[in-house]
Amino acid sequence: MSDDQKDKVAVNEKQIGKYKVEVMRDKCISAGSCEAIAPGIFELDEEGIAVVISQNGNTDEEKLLGAQSCPTDAVIVTDTETGEQVWPKK
Repeated sequence: MSDDQKDKVAVNEKQIGKYKVEVMRDKCISAGSCEAIAPGIFELDEEGIAVVISQNGNTDEEKLLGAQSCPTDAVIVTDTETGEQVWPKK
């Protein structure tokens, strides 16, 4: 992730929304489905691994759908109000 992207993430952390997403890099297989569904949230970096570029680049529904589309469940979705993990289901 470039310094510019890191700055954008830092600014956007203030406006996360209902869900917060995180990518477990060691589980990502570069399928790109998260980016296809929520391109304002995810992108593949220079290694082909998904990264979060913004927490508010798409709607909360698209954010969740992007996470659910991951074939390896590499994206964790947490409810920002309750702190509970929404996806993947425990």
